[in-house]
Order: sequence, then structure tokens, then C-alpha cells
Amino acid sequence: MKKKAYPLFDYVYIKVIAVIIILIFPLNIIAIKQNASSVVAMQEQTRLSMQNLADNYMNEVHTRMQNAQSILVHFLQEDVDCIVMRNQPENEYRYKSAKMRFHYNLRTIGALINGADGYFYYMEEKQDMLAWGQRVIGDNILQTMESFVTNNLNEEKSQGWHIHELNSRKYLLLIINGKGISYGAWLSLDDVQSQLQTGIDYSDYSILFSEKEPLEKEKATVQVSSQKKNIVLNIAVPTSEIIGRISGYQKLMRVMVFIYLMLVPILYFFLRYLFIVPLKKINEAHYNLQNGNQDYRLIEEGDSAEFQEAYISFNQMAENINQLKIESYEKEIARQKMELRNLQLQIRPHFLLNTFNLIYTLIQRKEYDLIQDVILYLSDYFRYIFRTHKELEMFSKEFQMIENYIKLSGIRYFGRIDFKYEIDPELESVRIPPLLLHNFIENSIKHGVKKEQILQITIIGEYEEQMVTIYIMDDGNGFDKSKLECERKILKGEIQPKNPNAHIGLLNSYKRLKHFYGESANIEIESEPGKLTCFKIQFPYNLEVKNDETTNSQ
Repeated sequence: MKKKAYPLFDYVYIKVIAVIIILIFPLNIIAIKQNASSVVAMQEQTRLSMQNLADNYMNEVHTRMQNAQSILVHFLQEDVDCIVMRNQPENEYRYKSAKMRFHYNLRTIGALINGADGYFYYMEEKQDMLAWGQRVIGDNILQTMESFVTNNLNEEKSQGWHIHELNSRKYLLLIINGKGISYGAWLSLDDVQSQLQTGIDYSDYSILFSEKEPLEKEKATVQVSSQKKNIVLNIAVPTSEIIGRISGYQKLMRVMVFIYLMLVPILYFFLRYLFIVPLKKINEAHYNLQNGNQDYRLIEEGDSAEFQEAYISFNQMAENINQLKIESYEKEIARQKMELRNLQLQIRPHFLLNTFNLIYTLIQRKEYDLIQDVILYLSDYFRYIFRTHKELEMFSKEFQMIENYIKLSGIRYFGRIDFKYEIDPELESVRIPPLLLHNFIENSIKHGVKKEQILQITIIGEYEEQMVTIYIMDDGNGFDKSKLECERKILKGEIQPKNPNAHIGLLNSYKRLKHFYGESANIEIESEPGKLTCFKIQFPYNLEVKNDETTNSQ
């Protein structure tokens, strides 16, 4: 017998080989080209990174230069003590006290603001220099600056910002000559260079500050420069330093290209064993299940834990499909039975007989207005039962039927029924199964009316935290302990009633609550003989979600 072919696996082996070749060859070619271009890309990436680093540090230096000049001008023009020193009074005490206060102010402001590392003011007539600066290890920076400034005040090339090497350290020094006073500031370029080095991720590089144009590009280096005013920062990294980091990766890529080509046959058999054969079995199983063979199961063991799990999942799915079909049939049958029994509950010959007897009695007494009320109630009752195809009805309509029924019962029992209610406004928008609450009211009147006593019936409806709670209470005959316990066990399904027709209303209401609102819906009974009977009906209900669903369905 010829073995049946399954559509998904026509020419599957040829397809797998073609896919492997199509994937591997282009990838190898791409790898080779990518490997060749990676050097250029990495050099460009390094250049951009260093350029960004150089620009950031030069912007920082430029900002500090501007802040330093602002501080110098501020003191020169607005600080009282600085102005006193600038005038160089003959009163020595006044001069020295102003110098002390000015030094304190300069030190305070200089430490707070991101400006120069130090500042100085030189009074030419008194040949006195006031300077403040951050300490430098191994160098008396104040003495160094005082010596340099006093020796270079009159040289034009020293005016403005310039780079100077003092005591084997590089400084960016500002000197400005004014009338009778010279002033300026300094920045340690060695400190800036030390900070710059932390941002360069290479061991071989060069950093140079100069006052010249950017250095000419050298071969076999990646070089960047950044300039602010006349100060230039140059950074250079040898190309070999950059390429050295990827040379091993390049060799590995070349070796891997040849290994991949040699592994094509091995890869094919490996994929066939691990994936193609198990997938073919699963596809065959789905094909049989789809074509009506509901008893088909995968009896083989999977070649791997993953496919073994897939086989188990398929068998479980097939079982669930059968079970769901059975449950669906049973649920539909149960729903139809529930509807039938509910209809039987709704149309009760005893109820109709009592109503017709009441009409007959009222005719004999010629109370035609009451007869009209009874007939109108019957008309509304049957219209409520038969006119709607909805499984759920608005609470307001259910409550209207309850009021009409109590009014009818008041006619029959000559005013011996009193009805009160407290209903939260939110319940007006709640939907419930038709005649659900009506059944409990009928039960209260049927078993609760006493001779020569008024039966008090009370309904309390609450809505809180997406939960509907309805209490139906009466002060009629109530249940004794044994009957109350029996009713509770019947609700829980622990026992079956001897006469199902005697409990059809209670059981039907309980089943409909569970059907529409889930397992959290519940009915509880409390009773004391001759005093009280209370039914607590509770079920979850989200007004926002239910209202949205109702609006969309309409």
C-alpha cells in the first residue's frame, strides 16, 4: 500500500538543503566583507569618540577661562577692597587691611566658581602681589607665579592667554596690564590632561596642548583636534593600536567561514533527526485529527524533551477536544432542561387557578376596579415571560413585577401584606435572570401569611465593590432547624429532594445564578420559626464592564 504524503512535507528534504545553502553562503560572504570593513568602521568610531572627548574638554577649558576673566573684572570694578588696593593709598594700615579682606573674598569666590586654578593682582607702584591658587604637590605655585609674572609684565607676547611651562608643568596663563595694576589667572593643563587620559581607552596615545594651528595629519594614526581661541588640543592614537583589538577576531572569522562550509552535511542530518522527523509525526497527527480520526494519538516517544512534551500536549489536546464536545453537549442539554423547568415554574396551574378564583370572587362582589388590576397584572406577567428572548433582564423591570405581584396578593389577602424596600440606585442598571427574585417573593407569601396578622416583606438591595447583595426578608412562619438545615443541604447539592417539584423554584434560582455569574454567586438562608425568614442572594457584577458589553451589543 502506498504511503500517504502530507502537504507540509512535500520535497521537505530538498527544501532543508536549499535553505541551509542559501543561509550559509551569503552569511559567509557577508562575514568576509564585514570583517574587511570593520577596521575602517572602528577607526571612524574611534575618531568620533576622541573628537567628542576633545571638544568636551576644550569647551570646559573655555568656560573656565571665561569664568576666570569674569571674576577678575568683577573684583576689579565692584569689590571695595580691590578698588582701595588699586588706588594704592599711602596709609599702610588701610592698604594691608583691604588686602587681607580682598584675599579672603578672592579665595572664597575662587573656590566656589568653576574658573581658574589661581588668580593674582600685582600693584606696580608698591611692587606688591596678591595671589591665591590651589596647591600643587611638589611646587610652590604662588611663588612660581609671582616670579614669572614680575619678570614678564612688560612683554607684549605675554599678554592674554598663553601656554607656559613652569617647573616642568604646563600652565595656561592670563596676564592683563592695566593702569598701575596687572592681574590675571592660571589653569593647570597637566591636570586637564590627567582627566582627559581617563576617557581614552588605549594604552598608546599622545595628548598635546599648543598655541599653533592643528598639527598635520600623520600616517598610520587617528588624529583629532579641537580649538578655542588660540589654544589647540591635539589627540592622536596609532592605527595599529586600534586594529590590534580586532585582529584576533578577524582570524577567527576566517576560520569559522571554512568550518561552516564543512558542517553543511552534518547540519542537515542533525536538523533532520532533531526537527524534521518529529515535526512530520506531529503534522501527520494533526492531519488525521482534522479529517475526523478523533481517536488518533501519538504513541511514539519524542527524540528530545521538547518534542516529547509536544507529543504529550497533542494527545492532551485531542482528549480535551473530545471532552469539550461532550461537555458542550451536556451543557446545552442542561441549559435546555433548565429553561424547560423554569418555564414550568413560571406557568403554574395552581397559581392560575387561585388567580381565576380571585377574579370570580371579585366579580361576585362587583369590585370591577380590582378585577381590572388583576387582569392587567396577568397581562404584564405573561408579557414579561413570553415577550423577551433575553437571558437577563433589567432589575427595574423585575422589581416592577414584584410590586405588581404584592399588590395582587394584597387584594387576595385583604391588606394583610405590607411591603418595604431599600434599593441602592446602582441596582437599577443591574441585569438579572427574569423572575429570579419574583420566585422568592411568591415563596414568602405562600408560606408566610398568617391569619389575622400582617405579613411584613422587606427587600434590601446593595451594590458595593462590584458585588450585588439582595436580602429578601419576611416575618412569617419561618423554618424549624431541621427544615432549615435540609434546605441548605439541598442548595449545596449535598442531598437530593424527595419531591423535586417542591423545591423547583429555589434550585432553579440557585442554578441560574451559578450559570450566569460563576461559582462565587451564592444563596444563603437564615430563619427562626414564627419570627423571620431571610434569603441572602449575592453575585459579582461589574457595572462598567456589563454596561459596555450591553452598549456594544446594541
